[in-house]
Amino acid sequence: MVFIIGHRGACYYKPENTISSFKKALQLRCKHIECDVRLTKDKKVIIIHDETLDRTTNGHGKVKDFTFKDLRKLDAGNKQKIPTLQDYINLLKNKAIMVIELKENIVNNILNIISKNKIQDQVIIISFHNNYLRKIKKLNPKIKTGFLSVRTLLAIKRAKFCKADFIGIYHRFITKKFIKKCHKNNFKIFSYVGVRENPNKKYLLKLIKLGLDGLALNKATL
Repeated sequence: MVFIIGHRGACYYKPENTISSFKKALQLRCKHIECDVRLTKDKKVIIIHDETLDRTTNGHGKVKDFTFKDLRKLDAGNKQKIPTLQDYINLLKNKAIMVIELKENIVNNILNIISKNKIQDQVIIISFHNNYLRKIKKLNPKIKTGFLSVRTLLAIKRAKFCKADFIGIYHRFITKKFIKKCHKNNFKIFSYVGVRENPNKKYLLKLIKLGLDGLALNKATL
């Protein structure tokens, strides 16, 4: 059965990477819910996609230049606050697989939080940075990881380098041949869409018929 990942929660309906978005994904019975993590100036792990605040909040400047207290004052959409990773865990623990995308090299911070919450069997750590994933497997080989790439070129080679369990590829570059190659090399493969993309069900079913194991979707459902 194909698994669905709620991309930044259910960001088609609610502001991305907010508690309201994650709650919506749960309401839609999504069993895998993704978020993006970064570090504040005072070393707090928060959930936000971009390096800067401008697109998703009413703030301006780089996330790393602000303390958590300052960031918490911002509006992340519809009066939602920027959540911490702990907020996300508190909501989703024992309810969904938490798919956490590393945007920065904060591996130790993430592993400490996972250990503290005893959720290593409930998370998948994903990233476009294979060196981050390699470090995770070195420190805790039991945690599942997924290597992200836009295109298929070198994706399997890099996934092998970091000992990933999954490969995630942008939907426009998925082919049946590549999926078979991933499976031959013992990788599960999922496809993801852009934050502003919402392909119709007919198109998504075509992707699934190619042999995909999962889809990361903004609607958190087919």
